[in-house]
Amino acid sequence: MPARLATVLLLAAGLVGCKTAGRAGTTAPAVVLDPEGPAPTGVGDLPILRQKAAMGLVNVVRAELAPRLAEAPEAGPDPGRDALRALAIELALRQDDQPAALKQLQLLARDLDRLGPSASGAERARWHILHGALLSAQQRYAEARGQNLEALAAIDLKHEPGLAGDAFRGLAREQLGLGQPDKALESVRRAMAVHKDSLALFEDGVLAVDILLAAGQPIEAVITAGKLYDDAIATVGPSTLAHAEALAAASSATFASGDLEAAITFLTDARKIWGELQAARSDPSLPLSAHLERRLGELEAVTQRASANAAPAAK
Repeated sequence: MPARLATVLLLAAGLVGCKTAGRAGTTAPAVVLDPEGPAPTGVGDLPILRQKAAMGLVNVVRAELAPRLAEAPEAGPDPGRDALRALAIELALRQDDQPAALKQLQLLARDLDRLGPSASGAERARWHILHGALLSAQQRYAEARGQNLEALAAIDLKHEPGLAGDAFRGLAREQLGLGQPDKALESVRRAMAVHKDSLALFEDGVLAVDILLAAGQPIEAVITAGKLYDDAIATVGPSTLAHAEALAAASSATFASGDLEAAITFLTDARKIWGELQAARSDPSLPLSAHLERRLGELEAVTQRASANAAPAAK
């Protein structure tokens, strides 16, 4: 594990005005733990929290996580605390709230620093994956790619399939950003091969549609988007954030395949759900999904332009 992760993260983040979490210097005494130690943080409801976020209750879940993380023990290993912190970072990045993600990532780095050599490969891999996601949000794809490669090197892929899948997905995202769709397609397929969780597979599918389109495979993208739509309804439900994401993916894929009418229909349905979810959010300062907001804006622009160009030809 790299030494002094919190400091490394601060230097890499590139976020103006963000304050760093304090951390002990190299001469500070070792942390003395209670022999019995505090009770580990409970995370039995983690799947429920993820489900609620996929439904569109991102603000609600983030608000629930804040007091639980504040009450979690600071010292010593605590897989539950770290899992909640990882979810907090993921949701902050979903909303492009980079300062909040950085703050939690620094705390995770502090905890890893305290563990030192006793930190597990899985704990180190989780940090690298989340750090890579932050760098990717800043479009620093080459640096982010290195973080996911570090994550893959830190774990046994057979024993940690969830983390391996997350790292492969991150790697695919960065390869797409670097203009390497063929490599990205291989990576996202590896993610889908090892992920077992239905929501993780759904996120893989959303990325896979973008990669297939970049690779010049619109028909495959339409097929993948169709499965994505079915999975969104079956796994999360209708009129949810996942449903809107699947509709937007279907709009992108059908537009690329040349079916403008279908693309507009899917886009209209996605925007309706998106508008309802945005109106119901508890914090109006941030979008529920920065990625979906950008995708819908881009689709609106290209479909309007295509419709305007098609109108004179129809006369």
